Amino acid sequence: MAKSFIGIDLGTTFSAVATLDDIGRPKIVHNRTGANITPSVITFREDGVAEVGEEARRSLCVDPNTVGRFKREMGTEKTYQARGKTFTPTELSTFVLSKLKKDAEAALGELGQAVVTIPANFSHEARDATMAAARNAGLDVAFIINEPTAAALYYAFSSGKEI
Repeated sequence: MAKSFIGIDLGTTFSAVATLDDIGRPKIVHNRTGANITPSVITFREDGVAEVGEEARRSLCVDPNTVGRFKREMGTEKTYQARGKTFTPTELSTFVLSKLKKDAEAALGELGQAVVTIPANFSHEARDATMAAARNAGLDVAFIINEPTAAALYYAFSSGKEI
């Protein structure tokens, strides 16, 4: 069986994974709970396990060991504290991307390359940090691409027009 190519939107609030179906149309890959998006939130449990997703999102405002909205600080020196440990935005993004990867593998089997979308205004440092997080998560990243560029490419693909 062929490895599945995936596209990942590593979002500030929610993240998502897509792949191509048998005839080349993009489709969202549902996570293990059946949702088409995964909250980009991490809670660090007492046993040291980092839990990503909906359960973490529910504790965001009440548990000081829960972290969200760190993507905005990618490529900076900002750090976050949880359970007595310090985490960079790159390390936190690695947790989210690892969860997305595991959920995609559960749905699709073995993964091939991935493309990760990022905001167009990301600095060079933020792009490098995103690439590092993806590689740390075990993804084979073909490209990091700006979100507006991804939208334009999809338009060209879906309309059949050459650009």
